[in-house]
Amino acid sequence: MSHAPSATAPPSAPPAETERAELMLVVPHPDDEVFGCGGLFSRMADAGKPVVTVTLTRGGAGRTLGLCTQAELAAVRERELRAALAVLGVPHAYVFDYPDFVPDGERGLAAHAGLREVPDEAVLPRLVTLFKRHRPRSVVTFPPNGANGHPDHVVTHAWVVRALACYSEATGEHPALYFFANERPYQGAVREGFLDAETIRRLHLPPTHLVEVGPYIENKLRAMAQHETQARSVLAFMRLYPRRLLVEAFHRARPSYPDEEGARTVTWLT
Repeated sequence: MSHAPSATAPPSAPPAETERAELMLVVPHPDDEVFGCGGLFSRMADAGKPVVTVTLTRGGAGRTLGLCTQAELAAVRERELRAALAVLGVPHAYVFDYPDFVPDGERGLAAHAGLREVPDEAVLPRLVTLFKRHRPRSVVTFPPNGANGHPDHVVTHAWVVRALACYSEATGEHPALYFFANERPYQGAVREGFLDAETIRRLHLPPTHLVEVGPYIENKLRAMAQHETQARSVLAFMRLYPRRLLVEAFHRARPSYPDEEGARTVTWLT
């Protein structure tokens, strides 16, 4: 598994055996990968389809649940992420160290706008470099509303769309672009600093593709369990979205997928 570059260092050199990625996931936080793609990743690993993940923060603004100090949390969450990806069979993981959103001082941290305060020019070239390195056939990230309005999710969406446009212009390659999707508009609470409820609903995109987790459910649950500091998030996910343990949903943005055909079940994204 590749070394995690810092926020200022260039990405680490690719392994000599680097091959074209079937899928690249770009998300802001550790644990986003397993909630959205745990079953898909397991299926693809079993079929020998290479996957690359890019995580933009180390999740240091999360809760510790008493398992470590707040200062230690970023390192702990990165270890949890890499352990989860090992379970899912993902060999190439890039973890950047940009700041994540801090809504208030409740956790002993100063409020911080997170990825919104990171200049575009600090991130876009790094993403384009990784697209050029791994030449993914498909890219997955958050939808325009961030799924739940989270500002880091929304910024990540915008960066991926722009970086892909730069990559396509430079190389002439056009990977398929998918967003995490919910089968119904977001119904959860909207927190301070997130998009407002009406905007979240207005920007909702329905699934075009469904991936059945099937026999890989045990693998997905084992990977979720690696995120020990996120136990509350795991339980909330199970309470609010139990179907997503078994069926992962995506909206294909490019090339566009005809709405009238509805979502279709696939083994992996095509």
